Amino acid sequence: MEYVRFGNSGLEVSRLCLGAMDFPLRCDRETSRSIFFRAFEAGINFIDTADAYGPGTSEEVMGDLLHGVRDQLVIATKFWVKMYDRPGGRGCSRYHIMSAVEDSLRRLRTDHIDLYQLHHPDHMSPVEETLSTLDALVTQGKVRYIGVCNHYAWQMAHMLGVSALHNWEPLISIQCRYNIVDRVIETETVPFAKRFGIATMVYGPLHGGILAGAYRRGQPLPEGSRYERIQGYGQKHLTPQVYDLLDELEPIAQRNGLTLGQLAMKWILSKDFVTTPILGGSRPEHFEPMYDVLSKQVDADDLRRIDELSEPYRYKAFENQPVAGGAPLAHNWW
Repeated sequence: MEYVRFGNSGLEVSRLCLGAMDFPLRCDRETSRSIFFRAFEAGINFIDTADAYGPGTSEEVMGDLLHGVRDQLVIATKFWVKMYDRPGGRGCSRYHIMSAVEDSLRRLRTDHIDLYQLHHPDHMSPVEETLSTLDALVTQGKVRYIGVCNHYAWQMAHMLGVSALHNWEPLISIQCRYNIVDRVIETETVPFAKRFGIATMVYGPLHGGILAGAYRRGQPLPEGSRYERIQGYGQKHLTPQVYDLLDELEPIAQRNGLTLGQLAMKWILSKDFVTTPILGGSRPEHFEPMYDVLSKQVDADDLRRIDELSEPYRYKAFENQPVAGGAPLAHNWW
């Protein structure tokens, strides 16, 4: 396993991050345990979860698994999603964050969260309120670093500016979707992250199994797969153009002695702006081929060819971000 500096910080994380979104919803607890300790054995020290996963049960499972190894791991979790059936039971207000962090700590059975992330922007809460609260949590030792997910570059720039103005803890990371058929972050997010030293965690590296060859043209969707379970999702993403691209990628993978999924991951790892891709899945076989992918080689001309083939996917909607306007102004802050 390789270890890399995490953005503009002194933190070091494994080049691959274990995603726990499916713990235990699609992986029972014993399978989750097996996947977790296999990743740990492979050298992965970075785990990503969220209070929304379950909701709450992913953090609970992680809390069980962390016993005895907590001090060897970097644990990332998130807040924003509605967790309480009451007004103010979601979002990025101080009211919600203070409840959410205590419950995440309880479920994770730890006294601190290494990376605490805004799952989405909040159009109701001024960033001054959010950032001052997170700064206080860092001061208290309950949180070590802060980051965001699914934010536009300008929203992160706003947050960095406010943090600098008040000498608050700055965000150090962005988590966003990135893969061969979703390259939209290259337009604004990537240049921003490189300029300001923001770590880039990318999820969906195999695009729900599409880039692992899980779906075949003209064949029924595999039972229980993501695109079979989510109505309309397959029609949106499994287009003739995507299948045409897969037809081009298959011989490239074979020529380099890789599976299709390994090729997709190697392409992501070849990008110097990607700090760590997040491994996801519901079965051990979804993870196992990735543990030795860092030792694999891909011909540079083949990587450039994948860039050329996937160029149209740089220019598409930033799909997982409904809040384009960002936070409201805080008129009582100076």
